[in-house]
Amino acid sequence: MTDCDFSSSQAPSAFTLTPIGRIASDYPDKFGIPRQPGLASAARATLTLTPPFDDPLSVRGLDTFSHLWLTFVFHHSPARWTPLVRPPRLGGNAKQGVFATRSTHRPNRLGLSLVELVEVDTRRGVTLHLRSHDLVDGTPVLDIKPYLAWAESRPEARSGFAPAPPASLPVTFSAAAEATLLTREDGDSLRDLIRQVLAQDPRPAYHKNAPGTSERRYGVHLRDVDVRFYPRTTDAIDAMHVEDIVAASAPA
Repeated sequence: MTDCDFSSSQAPSAFTLTPIGRIASDYPDKFGIPRQPGLASAARATLTLTPPFDDPLSVRGLDTFSHLWLTFVFHHSPARWTPLVRPPRLGGNAKQGVFATRSTHRPNRLGLSLVELVEVDTRRGVTLHLRSHDLVDGTPVLDIKPYLAWAESRPEARSGFAPAPPASLPVTFSAAAEATLLTREDGDSLRDLIRQVLAQDPRPAYHKNAPGTSERRYGVHLRDVDVRFYPRTTDAIDAMHVEDIVAASAPA
């Protein structure tokens, strides 16, 4: 037996995990969040570390990395889990084993996300500025590790039932929506965020081919606004059309 070996009687039966910080995000609600990181580069977030993890010494050298792995908790998902899930990528009908998917309905509700690091702010505690993420506002983060491209990028790897990025739909804006964007200081970045989110078609998978859903209106909460949109077909090309952008009906 080596120093790192443990018998079954010595191994703990449960672990206590303490969040090291929480996310403040452009996504106040989980509806509309891209199903993988990197699909919406305009998405902004901050990770503020909490005591005692907010010591600036804990992030010394982190600013030399461009991307980070975040281990977090799917805190909006139910505590129960199931061995079979229905991945949206397969239309929401075909079942796969939970460990063959990235479903949020996991035994310990743990998530892993690769995010871009923009800035490390240690003026008051520790705040990390992030983008290109897939994290809902308030997400508890359990750990941070730097991404190493030489160790973790494997272009030859097989990707199962998701061998390529999802198709990206065109997104159009009404005159009223464009007028609202022009009044905002963050109008350009908000437009980019809306376009990148809606291009992924955030509707539930079972809505996409169901009768009558082409006339249905949807809403997605981004930053401090509700974006009202609907699918439409123009010249035989499916698209998402932003009908209106209004102040959010509930605080983030």
